[in-house]
Parts: sequence; C-alpha cells; structure tokens
Amino acid sequence: MNHYFLENPDLETLERNLALEIFHTKFRFITHNGLFSCTEIDDASVTLIKSLPPLTGTLLDLGCGYGVLGIVLAKTYPIEVTMADINRTALTYAGKNAKLNQVHATTIHSDSFANISGTFDNIVLNPPIHAGKEVMYRMYEESAQHINPGGALYVVILKKHGAESTLKKLNALFSHVNILYKKKGCYVFQANKKAAH
Repeated sequence: MNHYFLENPDLETLERNLALEIFHTKFRFITHNGLFSCTEIDDASVTLIKSLPPLTGTLLDLGCGYGVLGIVLAKTYPIEVTMADINRTALTYAGKNAKLNQVHATTIHSDSFANISGTFDNIVLNPPIHAGKEVMYRMYEESAQHINPGGALYVVILKKHGAESTLKKLNALFSHVNILYKKKGCYVFQANKKAAH
C-alpha cells in the first residue's frame, strides 16, 4: 500500500485545484494524487487553524504536506513560517502553493527534525497517523526540543487515531497542555513549554 509520507516516483501525476475560504480570505491549493488529502482540504487541519490563539514570532508547519496550515497561518498572522516534510513532492507543492497564495515561507526537506536545527515559537502538526505511533511520538519529542521557552506545539488528532494516548504523551513532555477543541471525536491540543525566568 502506498503511504503519502513515502515518496513514490512511479506514481502517475494527477493534479487537482482545491479552494478554501477561511477568516474571510480565499485560498487556492494545487494538490497531487500521491499526497495526503489530495481530493479535499482535510477537515482536521481546518479545525486546527480555527482553534489557534493569535500567533506571533516563528512557526514550523511540521509534516506540511502541500502547505495548508503554514500558508493560511502565514497569511493570517504576522509570523515567519517554515514548512517541512519528508516527502519532496509535498514540499514542491507547498512551495507552489505559497507562491499561488502570495505568502513567503521557507521549505525544508526533513524526516521530522533531521534537517532542522532552529527553534520556533510555534509548531503546528497534523500527525501522519499511518506512519505509526513510534513516528508520531518522535515528532512530539523532537518538537519539545525545538520550541522556544514560552512557545507551544499545536496538535490536531482524532480520538480513533489515539487522541488520549497523545494527550498522555504531551503531558509527559510539556509543562502544561490545554485542550483547545474537543468535538465529534476531534481534539486540538496546545502543549506549552515553560517560559524562561
């Protein structure tokens, strides 16, 4: 079975144009059939965006796919956005979509934080469920190491995909975890890193 977080160079290219209107702004995204949520904008990603508090500083869209989170947030808040993904095709489309929506964002090809040395005020993550719990937990652990004091990791996850175990893991890694959204089996967590004294 082909998983969207792995690259498949033999996959025939089938592009789609998707539209999203959020915060009174219209966005357009070009997608590729090898990528996650290629036929429609993922509901969980939209829920995450709508649940966030106002953001400032720097933001990493970890496992960015074709760029929905990073691009919408770059357009909405005065933040400096970096988008990272293990899949080069996803990054190509994230870059195309940033230009399409007239936002500036840096893209980095990286397996979790393997090629990311910097730290961020905010990290957003719609985790790759099908990559398995071990991969997801590594993303949480490495995020905790790459968040500036006073910053936060924001995670959206469905109950059926392990929301409760994710909450337990985040509580073990961060000083405080808020549940920003909990409805219809969908959760948005805000995991805060203690501010420097």
